[in-house]
Amino acid sequence: LLLCLTQLQTVLAASSTLRIGDSNTTISVNLPPNSDDVNFYISTPDYYQYTAIGFGSLMSNSLLLIAYPSTTGGITISPRFATTPYSEPVFDPSIRLTIHPPSGIHAHEMLINATCHTCRTHFDPLSPSQPMIFASGPPSHLASDDPSAPLRRHVVHGRFTIDLVRATGAGGVPFPDTRTVGASLIGGVVATPRSKQSLAHGIVFAVATLVIAPADMIIAGALRRWPVLHGVSATVYVALAIGALVPGIAISREHFATKGYATGHQVLGLIGVAVLFGMFLWGLGMGVRRHAAKKRGEDVNKGDSVWGKVHRWVGRGVWVVFIVDGGLGLRLAERSHLFMMGYGVLVGAVFLVGLPIWFLIWRCSKYQREKE
Repeated sequence: LLLCLTQLQTVLAASSTLRIGDSNTTISVNLPPNSDDVNFYISTPDYYQYTAIGFGSLMSNSLLLIAYPSTTGGITISPRFATTPYSEPVFDPSIRLTIHPPSGIHAHEMLINATCHTCRTHFDPLSPSQPMIFASGPPSHLASDDPSAPLRRHVVHGRFTIDLVRATGAGGVPFPDTRTVGASLIGGVVATPRSKQSLAHGIVFAVATLVIAPADMIIAGALRRWPVLHGVSATVYVALAIGALVPGIAISREHFATKGYATGHQVLGLIGVAVLFGMFLWGLGMGVRRHAAKKRGEDVNKGDSVWGKVHRWVGRGVWVVFIVDGGLGLRLAERSHLFMMGYGVLVGAVFLVGLPIWFLIWRCSKYQREKE
């Protein structure tokens, strides 16, 4: 019995462990002697989309081991590298891993027991204070066997050091422990702030689509005798649409799913802004023609030209495209159903208020044309 206890103590001693109370996460590492393997154990609540550890002080150019549920209830571990602090890490197939039982989802906990066979070249295995990082994904569902599965930005992260000298020894995958031994958390758990670019993209797009665009159409219809007012509102509309596009393009570069600019949200957004800008130039051209006709003494307020009809109906079509695109954007960002329902309510409110006004404008315009 004493021999068994001694052997068990040896197994337990050959590991270094970090216990992170704020995120209820445990990370343990073991380095078998005379081997290139790295054994590791991680446990974290299963409401996180993924959990990850990295060998280095920064995400950039550090080996990241990212674990998330598989489609069968097991675990997928994806070794990845990030080229910049804000880009989604890219899967590296050259890193070999073995996942051991009982890795999987157990009692609302994600458990990872695994061995990395080619990890040691990415850190100093003799370091008594190896810099490490950790992160956990947002509370959204993910079940994938794809090591290149797209991931959302983490919601918590942090840095720590781990004693790899202490972690070197026989023992295989570290025995689960709830104490911090041979590791030190640096600065505590950090809540990842929401991307300012993402926030700006969403807010500016919503204001342009749900406030300025309907107001611009009302101004264009009800105050057509003062086209300068429509010119001002249209300028604001186009400026906001382009202002929403710029951070959207920047965000797209950070994720696998959007780097190719091929999602429905991106395609509709790019086409919509391009057509809107074209209609803006079209409107300027109409204004020049209108001004020239006025100088010739013609009644510029009489009749409805084909140019005007094209400008008006294409503009309305772009607005409908933007409304649909807003919903696609929320879906792409994996917003909650409640959030998407709120967007639907806002769109419905805009139509509920706007339709009677637009109908009244149409009736008055029709009456005026018949009178003329």
